[in-house]
Amino acid sequence: MFTNVWKRGRVAALSAVCVAGLLGAGAAGAASASAGASAARPQAGVPWSQVGPGWTLVEYTNGTMTKHAPTMLYVVSPGGVKYLVHTWPKTAAFPPNLISWSGDKTRLLFVSSDPGHLAQLNLRTGALSTISMQGSVQLIGYTRPHGLNILGGAGTGKVVKLARYSLTGKLLKVLATGNEFQVTAIDSADGTTLAVSTGKGLELVSNTGGVIRQLPVRGTSQCTPVRWWDSKTIVAVCFDGNLNDIARLWLVPASGAAPTALTPRRTASSMDMGDLDAWQLKSGLYLQSAVACGTVVINRQNPNHTLTRINVPGTLNTNNRVLTANGQNLLVDALTECPGTSSLLWFNPATKAEKWLFRTPAGALGVLAAFPFYSTENAGGM
Repeated sequence: MFTNVWKRGRVAALSAVCVAGLLGAGAAGAASASAGASAARPQAGVPWSQVGPGWTLVEYTNGTMTKHAPTMLYVVSPGGVKYLVHTWPKTAAFPPNLISWSGDKTRLLFVSSDPGHLAQLNLRTGALSTISMQGSVQLIGYTRPHGLNILGGAGTGKVVKLARYSLTGKLLKVLATGNEFQVTAIDSADGTTLAVSTGKGLELVSNTGGVIRQLPVRGTSQCTPVRWWDSKTIVAVCFDGNLNDIARLWLVPASGAAPTALTPRRTASSMDMGDLDAWQLKSGLYLQSAVACGTVVINRQNPNHTLTRINVPGTLNTNNRVLTANGQNLLVDALTECPGTSSLLWFNPATKAEKWLFRTPAGALGVLAAFPFYSTENAGGM
């Protein structure tokens, strides 16, 4: 399938959103504007020229699973200043399922609470527009670098086509085809190429269509691209034998050169059920690792490949998801149980310093989705 579950907003998970074939692939979210948090500033006050790495687009609600409330959309600075850019009124349905934040900073792609409606919000003007996709499309998000097209996939039977669509929903170009349930894709930062996983393996695909080259990873049965580690290298999650194996991370050069294992083969005794992503900071290599019951934790991989669990003070440490890195800090989505609550903070794993962006009060859902600006490209060496 075309979505990346680790980047999906909480709305989809909470409400099992599947609207006319449109599946949102936003960032996993976290948080709440609790009492005492800095007040949101008017939309006109957003310093758009300053928005860049370290800024986050956050969807938040004070509502619960049974008691609905308005949903607010904030642009949040690295220092925690919140700028309110849109509010969806209280409804009986779940809030919109966010999909993608455009690289030009100005637009948001989302599936509305009305079945079958894909929409775009202009973050500067507040203008809303509806997009009518051709056929049933699973959405990945805006294309890079500026969000001039939409990337998604459509399938008939077992064949899935990865394609670019216009901002009005018109099919523009089929980029690649693959086997259903095995196709994922991530744009490079400049948007010229995509790392794509199909039934044929990992491939480098041109934004104008067609496979540039195969990117085989020796000794693996399946690899899925996670993001671009830098402008020339892809981070991929791979399985050595079958889908029951423990996932490990590889660095795969887009040039076709031999990949390098970033994490070793884990055993059950390591208490690591799979490595899903990684961030290289000056203080070490930090991993997003799977544990029991579908939850995740943060580990530091030591030089001898052993693991040290990284706990985040002020959280339950039961399901902490890293969304991106900036400087020497990790942006952490701290969740409790499902559905539970969710909070968002910057955390320095070396000094244990924290900067809370949203701290969710008990009972509230908090932030339903969080999109770090351009976090899926070149985040490895921040």
